[in-house]
Amino acid sequence: MISGLLNPYYINIFLLIAFSIILSNNRNLKNRNKLFVIFATLNWIVLSGMRHISIGSDTRAYFQSYNRTLWTSWSDLFNNFVEIIIHGSEELGKDPGYYLFVKITQLVTHNYQIFLVIIALIFTVPLGLWIYRNSKNSFISFLIYSVLFYSFFSITGFRQTIATSIVVLIGYKYIKERRLLPFILLTFIGFTIHKSALVFFPFYFLANKKVTKKYLITILAIFPLFMFFRVPLALFFQDLGGYEYGIYEGAGTFNFTILLLLVTIVGIWKSKTILANNPQALHFFNALIISVLVTPLTWVNPSAMRVVQYYSIFLMLLVPEIINSFKKDERPIVYFVVISLLVLLLLRSNPQYMFFWQ
Repeated sequence: MISGLLNPYYINIFLLIAFSIILSNNRNLKNRNKLFVIFATLNWIVLSGMRHISIGSDTRAYFQSYNRTLWTSWSDLFNNFVEIIIHGSEELGKDPGYYLFVKITQLVTHNYQIFLVIIALIFTVPLGLWIYRNSKNSFISFLIYSVLFYSFFSITGFRQTIATSIVVLIGYKYIKERRLLPFILLTFIGFTIHKSALVFFPFYFLANKKVTKKYLITILAIFPLFMFFRVPLALFFQDLGGYEYGIYEGAGTFNFTILLLLVTIVGIWKSKTILANNPQALHFFNALIISVLVTPLTWVNPSAMRVVQYYSIFLMLLVPEIINSFKKDERPIVYFVVISLLVLLLLRSNPQYMFFWQ
């Protein structure tokens, strides 16, 4: 029991909670939010970049790929890029932009552990900036990330991790500013690293769709229909993403689905207040809607969560808006319930962690 609580992962969560409490009790301290974001960002960079090669379902496989790229010539990598991206060749593999990126990092170092730190920096720094600029409560946002998203973005799925950083965490700025050309450029770069980046492109046109309570209720009501047709829906996104995920009987992400529906129900209830407080929350609601409609994919194959995560990551911004929509005297109770639920989910997941020297 004690050894389990000494898990660096749990210790890190405790440090985040403790630092948040310390800052909240020092109201005279300037830039408290910035200090917390910097602290949390550095913590996750350390955990992600300093992990053992056995942590993460494909960390070891990426290590083998890293070594192969080390001995692959620049000319071969460029030729593969042209053949795959320009001519659409499927014989030479996929995601050629990722291997060019790896080769560029190898100009600096051949150490795979340092490469893991680079990946951690590329994702976590934009994540911290994204939360700092868009979240009403950075602590809740980081806690949601820790429980729902860290196990993917920070310890596995290198290619999609980089692609998400480019098209979502960086690209969202251009969605807000309605600058299509920079967003197209970022989407293309992300696409060369992981084809699934294309899944996020429609959000540029959907982000500002008007959201009403009636519309949200309709989306929630048709969720069972999408669950019923989840297999053909999954096959459609499989073709769009360009990856073979397969069909699995009994697949499902029960906890995530229930949590998503719970956020949707409370979001419907408080939508008017949320949008009045922050019109930008319209984007968060539209991302939630897309997440709800495509979550049935994960009941066909959990790997399809790769598609959902481009949109569900906006939960980190919407949940703080929901908390903020309650009256001041109600917020402590809501705050406690949200934190308790997230900590419970974290304990149930029992994440394993080791540093590279262990």
